[in-house]
Order: sequence, then C-alpha cells, then structure tokens
Amino acid sequence: MRNTVQREEILRFLRAKRAHYNAVQIYDAVRVKIPNISLGTVYRNLGKLIETGDIISVETEDRCVYYDGFIKPHAHFVCRCCSDIYDFEIEENSKEIEALGFKVENQRTVYYGVCNKCIK
Repeated sequence: MRNTVQREEILRFLRAKRAHYNAVQIYDAVRVKIPNISLGTVYRNLGKLIETGDIISVETEDRCVYYDGFIKPHAHFVCRCCSDIYDFEIEENSKEIEALGFKVENQRTVYYGVCNKCIK
C-alpha cells in the first residue's frame, strides 16, 4: 500500500497529541492543510491505518468511534457521562496466554464507567 499525502497528514495529526478524535474532528483538522480532502477520504484512510496497525480505534457504548495514534499497548477508560476517553498503562499478560500455545498479535482493553470528574 502506498502512502498518500492525505494518509500521512491524518497520521501526523493523530500522533501529534495523545488524544482521541472522531472522524469528523480529524476531517476538520486535516482540511486546514488539505482543503480539498473529503470526509470519505478520511474514513478510507482511517480504515487503512487501522489495517496496518499505525493507529487504533476505541468505540464508546453509544457506538461512536474514536481514533488513537498512540499504539503502544495501553487500556482505555470511556466515561459514560461525558464520553471522555482516558489512556492507562497496563501490564501485558500475553506471556501467560502464549505459554498455552496461542500467539498474541494484538490486545485491547476498554473499561466503561464514570470518570472522577463526573462523579464529583
């Protein structure tokens, strides 16, 4: 798969900040540098970037998808009140799974609940 200017700009945007964005937010940000980009192009490139492992996606309970350029293994916490998404470092336990004869290629942990800001 060849890299395109659009794909490179989307990836640059997602890796610039450790945050989570939906496709429309990414589209609005990338359009500043590439005014003729379409929302469809953004969605297609997000799909390709997920396929190649360059980004990951996080789905909220209301089925909204957010994209994350930080691909080091980590967990997410999604607040069901404010929809904020938080990153948390986690201990990898893939060695235990591999000891059973499985090959771990990817891991995803998402917690859902109420964040400490909303509890207050």
